[in-house]
Amino acid sequence: MRGFFTGICFFLFFIVAPLAIVSYLINSFATPDYVKEKLRESDSYEAVAKSMPQMVGLPESDIAEISPEAKKDMEAFLAKEVTADYLQKKTEGAVDSVSDWLSGKTETAPSISLIELKEKMESYAKEKGYLVPEEVSKPLSTPVKIIEPNEGNLRLRDWFQLFQKTPLILGAFCGVLLAIIFLLAQGWKSKLRKLSLAFFVPGFLGLLSVLPVMFLFAFITGAATDQFKGPEWEGLAESIKSLLSSISTDVFKRMLVIYASAIIAAIILFIAAIFVGNKAKEPFKIPTQSKPTEPNS
Repeated sequence: MRGFFTGICFFLFFIVAPLAIVSYLINSFATPDYVKEKLRESDSYEAVAKSMPQMVGLPESDIAEISPEAKKDMEAFLAKEVTADYLQKKTEGAVDSVSDWLSGKTETAPSISLIELKEKMESYAKEKGYLVPEEVSKPLSTPVKIIEPNEGNLRLRDWFQLFQKTPLILGAFCGVLLAIIFLLAQGWKSKLRKLSLAFFVPGFLGLLSVLPVMFLFAFITGAATDQFKGPEWEGLAESIKSLLSSISTDVFKRMLVIYASAIIAAIILFIAAIFVGNKAKEPFKIPTQSKPTEPNS
């Protein structure tokens, strides 16, 4: 019966431990500070600002009433005003507001306001002698909601908040399973060997999973950069590649540290099990037969 319960605990541990590690990795990287840091390091804001003339170009049907000269003026204005600093300020504010809403720190739905850009654009257009078309000014007139607080997104927020607690919950459950495995084992040698096995299997399988994860990141990077072909998009494509490569490197290092540490702990426990619990055996003694006593005459 003891072996049956031990097997059940091992089975559950081998399932829960990888889930705990994956949830920890996702939560450790899905933080506003990490996202903002990586965007700054990859020069994404500078690349987007330089690509602004290509990004703000609108279909001719949308700006039929504007002359080609006015269109060029409008694109030049956006390229001038939407600088790297402006993009960084707006993006970091949006990242913080999304994080605060998802985490339940605020009930205000995350949004981004570009009203000041609209006012500058209208003033600039007035100086040039034309009006900004409604198709351009209307989207800038009111704050754009990043996430609509509808029922589906509210449910998503609840799941997100639960997922933030998942590493702690699963980690505690793994600790309980390890404690049960330890207590069910008889003798220190058996206890240490079982703990060694519990650390080795997830660590070994985790190291095997590192390579597929890196291939997945390489595929995502290639797919993302393929969307921006041509010399005019070269800077933006390079910044996206730098961003995703930096994230994949961080994931690789974190996975390597976690799984290698588990294997090292398993080796230490296994070596300790060799020396623990071995009592010095007494030398074997050949039993001596006692001489039969002679009967008294």
